[in-house]
Amino acid sequence: MDEKQFTIEDFVNDEEINELRYIIYTDGSCIPNPGPGGWAYEIRKADNQTKVSDCSGSDPSTTNNKMELTAVIKALNDDKIEKKSIVNIKSDSQLIINTMTKNWKKKENKELWNELDEIIFNKQLKIKWEWVKAHAGNEGNEIVDKQANQKARMTHISDDNELNMVDVSDKNETARIAKAAAEVLMTKDAFILVKNNNSDKGNVIDIAKIAGIQAAKKTHDLIPLCHQINLTKVDVDFELNDNEYLIKIVSTVKCKGSTGVEMEALTAVSIAALTIYDMLKAVDKKILVNNIHLLSKSGGKSGDFKY
Repeated sequence: MDEKQFTIEDFVNDEEINELRYIIYTDGSCIPNPGPGGWAYEIRKADNQTKVSDCSGSDPSTTNNKMELTAVIKALNDDKIEKKSIVNIKSDSQLIINTMTKNWKKKENKELWNELDEIIFNKQLKIKWEWVKAHAGNEGNEIVDKQANQKARMTHISDDNELNMVDVSDKNETARIAKAAAEVLMTKDAFILVKNNNSDKGNVIDIAKIAGIQAAKKTHDLIPLCHQINLTKVDVDFELNDNEYLIKIVSTVKCKGSTGVEMEALTAVSIAALTIYDMLKAVDKKILVNNIHLLSKSGGKSGDFKY
């Protein structure tokens, strides 16, 4: 179907608005963007706001705009939306509303825009497109926003609410790199033991380094829904800060595969930090492990990330 730009006037005029049959709330979410995403919609009768249908779903690797569009497409494809229905779509996506009402150019996701146009054409729908401000107390918008966000955060849950390891068999194998960091803050006495290699248990840094490398390779045994990955490189480096009695740990993990190594990098610094605690707990039980976070990742469909 050739691309067509629609406007409100194509669908609903002043007289027809009184024949409005359904109100549809839609929303999409992606955490981060790009990354795991979710979509949701709710269909209500226009006359009494009674809910007649709702649905939500997720995608392990997508974008916010794709999820916003998917929500609208799924809603209009719902069996409750009959042929020649007059509906009011309420969305907090300015992209969708302005594209449909102000003829914004459809630069990305053209296959989804074409699918939306085909549904409208085939069902002979008349639509009033209405933008609603996000998080402004609109009940319908708040409901679908919450559902879309939940789905975005729960890509390891299948549509029938069963635990699900994400299928990565259709993803391209690419070079993937992830870096993560952690900090270990301790007393001066404990820090000097590490710096001078005087711990009774042995070389703290060397043992923590080995622990971090082993942890990266065993991540799939520790995190239930992680995939087993053939890692090509694991580095765990330590930086001693004499002024703050702090040890900063940075891991670098690499592979060539169909899923990322973020969890491996994070697990490496976490276990390395806990190993330092174990080595020094007899001297300082107040050692603080904190600021564990992903520094960067590259490779894969979701693109690059830097903290």
